[in-house]
Amino acid sequence: MYDFIVELSNLLRKSGVRVGVSESLDACQAVNLLSNYDYETIMTGIKITMIKDYSKYSIFEKLFKEMLQALITANGNIGMGNISGQIMSKTATYGNAGQAENTSSSDKAGKNTIMYSPAEVLHKREVKPIDLTKIKTGKRIMKRLRRKFAILPGLRWKPSKKGNIDFVRTFRSSLNTFGEIIKIKKSERIKTRVHLVAFLDISGSMDSYNDWLVRAMYLFSRFDKRAEIFVFSTRLLRITDLLMTSSLDEIRRRLSQYIDLWGSGTRIGYSLKTFLDNYGSMIGKNWIAIIVSDGWDTGDIDLLRIGMENLRMRVSKIIWLNPHADRLNFRPLTIGMLTALPYIDVLAGTSVIEDYRAFLKFFGTYIKPDKYRSSRMRYA
Repeated sequence: MYDFIVELSNLLRKSGVRVGVSESLDACQAVNLLSNYDYETIMTGIKITMIKDYSKYSIFEKLFKEMLQALITANGNIGMGNISGQIMSKTATYGNAGQAENTSSSDKAGKNTIMYSPAEVLHKREVKPIDLTKIKTGKRIMKRLRRKFAILPGLRWKPSKKGNIDFVRTFRSSLNTFGEIIKIKKSERIKTRVHLVAFLDISGSMDSYNDWLVRAMYLFSRFDKRAEIFVFSTRLLRITDLLMTSSLDEIRRRLSQYIDLWGSGTRIGYSLKTFLDNYGSMIGKNWIAIIVSDGWDTGDIDLLRIGMENLRMRVSKIIWLNPHADRLNFRPLTIGMLTALPYIDVLAGTSVIEDYRAFLKFFGTYIKPDKYRSSRMRYA
């Protein structure tokens, strides 16, 4: 099975499809879990774990069938029902090797065969310079987003029927009736503030969005003074303190030096559980949560469901930014997205924080606090 997946991965890369080590590992684990199923189910399992872009499914299916045809030719005229058995015949070797304590073993020729480990990969990266043009636009959009989901009162006041007595407006109004107070005027503070906690996925499946992720970290940290920023892959890491400087070069240096989770696996549920256990007391109903991820979760799905449910009970809104949501005819079909959907208020693309048109597409032109959509999730 190991040789089959590696050969398939090589063919996909030559065809322009992004497939990394983590995708190959996931495909091998998927085949192990689907060993008792038919050929179509096994092919689907390999497809959805290796291919993150559904527009590349046709390329995968073409190459997969070509490899199966070569396998049929090599083993004689066998039926399609036996194909899964031919593929699975190599699985035991890979599975046993993957469970061994050592990551290398000797083959018949006496050579060492290196086996990849599905454990966490610690990887630091040099962060590229931040685009100041997009940062300037992003700050304006952050201000509009803060007003859109405002919960806390600001400094300005507005007339209200149920607010506090406004003595200035009351006496000024009495001048029209020669000083006699006919009606008491009231006012209340305009809601302009809300606190933010952001979770950004920096796993291998998000590699192509690293530059955007760095800009998003900076913009989210400027949302308000109490904003909390976390990154995750196979574990959770708080980076709020790393972003507490006005120097973009210093932020680049800190992110490059201290973040060691780039390109690893994805465990969204475990990361949410870690946050709720260690930092859950800092948030409340005057907070909103933004999760940035493509929804590919290799961890426990039940843990993701429980984490989303608990997070939804603590914050006022959950916004999920998926980079694939910007594409035409996008549908959230990954297991992570399907699990999280019932708890999401808004599912949007990542372009919303850098493009006004995308912001208006997902959040609308009405900028005043959204009071009536707390139980409805919207996506385009």
